[in-house]
Amino acid sequence: MKRLLALLLLSVGLGLGGLYLATRESVLSASTYAPVNTSAWLVGVAVLSLITLWTVPVVKLRILARAQGAVISRGAAFTAHVAQVFGTAMTPSGTGGGPALVLALERAGVKVGTGVGIAVQLFVLDLAALGVLIPIGLAYLLLASPLELPVATSYLAAIAAVAALALAIALSRFPGALYRLLIAVSRWRLLRRYKERLTRVARDFYVSAVAFRDLPLTTYVALHATNLCAWLANFLLLWALLVIYGAEARLLDVLAVLSIITLIGFFVPTPGASGFTELMVGLAVEARSATASIAAPVALWRAGTFYVAYLLGPLLAWLMLARRPPAWLKRRRRRVKGT
Repeated sequence: MKRLLALLLLSVGLGLGGLYLATRESVLSASTYAPVNTSAWLVGVAVLSLITLWTVPVVKLRILARAQGAVISRGAAFTAHVAQVFGTAMTPSGTGGGPALVLALERAGVKVGTGVGIAVQLFVLDLAALGVLIPIGLAYLLLASPLELPVATSYLAAIAAVAALALAIALSRFPGALYRLLIAVSRWRLLRRYKERLTRVARDFYVSAVAFRDLPLTTYVALHATNLCAWLANFLLLWALLVIYGAEARLLDVLAVLSIITLIGFFVPTPGASGFTELMVGLAVEARSATASIAAPVALWRAGTFYVAYLLGPLLAWLMLARRPPAWLKRRRRRVKGT
C-alpha cells in the first residue's frame, strides 16, 4: 500500500509539475477551476466521452477473445482493461500494462499465451490508429489550421507515424519472429525449469497471433473502428473540457495535437507519460487560449482518463483475486507445485 501511494504521489506530482511549467501560477489558483460554459450539450459530450473511452475497450477485448476461442464476460473484460491502465500507471513507459492485462485475462480463464497475444494485438491496434491519425492531423495542421507546428516536431511526428505503422504491420502479419524469441528465451539456462511452461505459452501465443492475422475482414474492420472510437472519445473529452473552461480550442486542432503527443508519450520513461503529457498539451493549447487557463481542463482530463486507475485498479484487483480461479488454472498450479 505504501508503494502504491508513493507511485501515485510521484505520478500526480509529475503531472502537476508539467502543468505548472505550462501554465505557471494559474494551476494553483482556485478561480482557475470555476467552469465558464456549462451548457447541457457540452457537459453531455464530456460525460458521454468519458463513458465511451472506458466501455468501448471492453467491446474490443471481447471481440479479440472471442475470435481466439475464449469467451469472457463484460465484467472480466472491464477488469482486464482497468488492470492494463493500472499497470501502465505503475511502471516506467507503461511497461507493466501488458503483464497486468495478461494476469487479469488468466484469472478470467484465458490461457497465458493467448493473453500475451491479445496484449500484443491491442498494442498493434493502438499503433495502427495513431499511425493513421497522425498523418491526417499533420496534413490538417500544415494546410488548414492556424496552429503553427515547429518544423522539427512535424518531421518527428511523421517519422513516428511511419514507424508505428511499420511496427503494427510487422507484429500482426509476421508473428513468427516473436514466437521464435519466446522459444529462445525458454532455452536460457536460468529459465530451464520453466522451459515446458514457456514453450506452451509460446505455442498458445503463436496460435493467437495467427488467428488475429487471419481474422475475417468484417471482424478486422470492427476492431479498428472500435479502437478508433475509444481514442476519439479520449480526445473529444479534452476538447469539451477546454470549451467548458473557456479556452479557445478547435476540435480538429485537439485531435491532431493529441495524436502526436500520445504516440511520442509511449516512449517517455515516466508512469503513463506523467508530466510530459500535461506539459505538451498545456504548451500546445495555452498559446491559443490567452484569455483562459487550460490547467483545469487538462487536470480533469488526466484524472478521468488516467489517474482514476489508481482508485479502480486496487479495488478490482482485490475483487479479481478474491474470485475462485478457473478449474484449468487450479490443475496447472497443482502440476507446477508437484514438479
